Amino acid sequence: MENKNIPVYLDDFKNYLIAIRNLSELYVKKSMITIMQFLDFANIHIFHNKYSSAEEVTLNDLRTLQTSDIYSFMFFLAENNYKTNSRITKTEHIRCFFDFLSRIKKTLFKEPIKPIKREKKSNQKLPNYLSLEESKKLISVYLNSENEAGIRNNAILNILLNCGLRVSEVSNLNISDFKLDENKFIIYGKGDKERTGYLNAAAKKALEKYLEVREKIIPKSKKDKDALFINQRGERIKSRGIELMVKKSYDKAGLNSKKYGVHTLRHTCATILYRIGVDIKIIQEILGHVQVDTTEIYTHLFDKDVMAEMLKHPLSKFMMSDAMSFALEH
Repeated sequence: MENKNIPVYLDDFKNYLIAIRNLSELYVKKSMITIMQFLDFANIHIFHNKYSSAEEVTLNDLRTLQTSDIYSFMFFLAENNYKTNSRITKTEHIRCFFDFLSRIKKTLFKEPIKPIKREKKSNQKLPNYLSLEESKKLISVYLNSENEAGIRNNAILNILLNCGLRVSEVSNLNISDFKLDENKFIIYGKGDKERTGYLNAAAKKALEKYLEVREKIIPKSKKDKDALFINQRGERIKSRGIELMVKKSYDKAGLNSKKYGVHTLRHTCATILYRIGVDIKIIQEILGHVQVDTTEIYTHLFDKDVMAEMLKHPLSKFMMSDAMSFALEH
């Protein structure tokens, strides 16, 4: 196999696979293709075209990579229609590569891929989420509304897209849950588990505008006195009401309401954060989501760290062009 146009450390890795691991020429060739593909991805999307070609990426560059960067590459493969088995194989190529640099060559101080579980074969489809352009269209539907329902709907859409709440969590929100001066609020999730949510600029602006309207609304029942979102009957808005509103919003935005649902907005929030490099554990904290089929220990993060990451949400300033790392489509 030729050694042309690959970094020295990658040539060393290739020799290790051949001489020490005694792997087939075909496997080694595919490994080289994967690693070069990863280096090209890193140069473009992580190092922002620092070099004219992937071959120039250095060991010092690799030392700066985080676990979230590996996840981003895995997302890139999925979005570019690589089948599950191909993604698993490529991830294992990268795992072997970083293991070589860290354990064999001892040129890396940490392995960014080590915390990532080995992916299991599955036919499970990736969750739907909106592209940046689709998010812009949806968030614009009620942006300039001046009627009560439109202002309320705008606040709901902003909270769903920016804060990643479940529809039931939005329905259960109370006015007293919010501390607007601190940009935070209480979320009561599944099993009555409590977590803190954070308002970025866009969500806070939409909510403040709605609260001006909400002050004038007198709920039909005393039990709904503190309810944040009130429907046209003067009652706390139910999950089904939010689902129907979101469906109509998709239609108004020219989006496919049969393809997308209300939970799509939660996936979109998580995906945007994930694609701009927010650590996966912080996203789990934001969503209040712990997967039951994983052996990974849930890591609790201090509220101030979570808040700092939430305020980076691209939709906060409604400047999608600043989140180009999310848009990997060419």
